[in-house]
Amino acid sequence: MKKLRYLLISVLTCAMMIPVMSVQVFADSEKYLVLGKDLTTSEKKKVLDYLGVDDINDYQVSYVTNSEEHQYLGKYLSSSVIGKRALSSVVMESAEKDAGISVTTKNISYCSESMYQNALITAGVKDVKLTVAGPFSISGTAALVAATKSYEIMTGKQLDEVKVKAANNEIAVTQELGKETNQKDAAEMVASLKQKVAEMGDDYTREDGQKALKELEKEMNVSLSSSTEDKILDLMDNLKNADLDVDTIKTQAKDLYENIKDYANKLTEDGGFLSQLGQKIKGFIKKIVDFFK
Repeated sequence: MKKLRYLLISVLTCAMMIPVMSVQVFADSEKYLVLGKDLTTSEKKKVLDYLGVDDINDYQVSYVTNSEEHQYLGKYLSSSVIGKRALSSVVMESAEKDAGISVTTKNISYCSESMYQNALITAGVKDVKLTVAGPFSISGTAALVAATKSYEIMTGKQLDEVKVKAANNEIAVTQELGKETNQKDAAEMVASLKQKVAEMGDDYTREDGQKALKELEKEMNVSLSSSTEDKILDLMDNLKNADLDVDTIKTQAKDLYENIKDYANKLTEDGGFLSQLGQKIKGFIKKIVDFFK
């Protein structure tokens, strides 16, 4: 009963960015199921099959509504993308420490696995196995809201509101970028830039981001519209405020960051502006050390 009370209190006191959802709690469960509230009986059956759920009583069950999707994602996504029904659903299970975030999607057209993975890292989620499914091909926007809520219930801890907002923004920007490239390149480009923002910390400026973006476009042989570039830079500004940790983002998406390692490294090599900045910082530190000597 004590654990039951604790979980209910956790749900009632969640952050404003994370919607409050109705929760049916099973105290001994270690698997978390969040269903789209607007699923019909037949659609729900299909989703549960796709998610590998044999007995719903083995899970802690929550629901996400369409109004919550619009409330928390409407600032970043158009109404047409969010839609009028909450259908996408998720199963989340905890993984071993430093196992990272793994994502599998079924019938999700808008958000790729890498996009979810990237955004969840930004939100502060760690070491989970996430499966996202729809009854048919759908956008999957409700799943990000559902996943962050599941994580809060699972850990009993409230996610940082700034980070969750940045994660919502990241999903929208990455998808927009994907229209001009493809989902894989879009996810890798955002991941690479995000790594650079995290590495620079408080030294990061929008001008730095713009230079890094231009160099990355050249390296990846991509030419983006000015409006998309502005959206990416706005995202990078938000990510700076989210105070991301370099080691964490690399650990939580090993496969993704292994793929973009060469792109990320290129930004600090071959005379790139970040390389020049790095040399200045090293020189400054050396002066301080020499002073104390």
